[in-house]
Amino acid sequence: CPFAAHVRKTNPRNDLEAPPPPTPSIPVEGRRIMRRGVQFGPEVTKEEAAAGKTQHGRGLLFAAYQSSLTNGFQFLQQSWANNQNFPPFETQPEQPGLDPLIGQGTRAMSGLDPLNEQKVLAMPAFIIPRGGEYFF
Repeated sequence: CPFAAHVRKTNPRNDLEAPPPPTPSIPVEGRRIMRRGVQFGPEVTKEEAAAGKTQHGRGLLFAAYQSSLTNGFQFLQQSWANNQNFPPFETQPEQPGLDPLIGQGTRAMSGLDPLNEQKVLAMPAFIIPRGGEYFF
């Protein structure tokens, strides 16, 4: 699994022996969130697929549940998904990169080819946030 993969960035499990600073008192388990994505919009038609252009609005409604917004979603987005050096490894030849799905900035991943450690794959911005709200 590439170091910058979405599943590895947002649920690092054994990649962290201790939580990264500045909040050493909250373990990885305290960062867990329950999440659900609900798709909306019609299926892509044959004409749209052939033209490579959509004619209808489509997307994904993301909902997350956690005990603390600050220690959950906000921390995952800011400190893990948007951190090119996360997960931290001392022997790593290069930065893992941003989360390819939700990272904010130029998305690229390294560590995809075990025979070529310097290979970096640019990721297109195929997930584009259009808004967001916190509901309590």
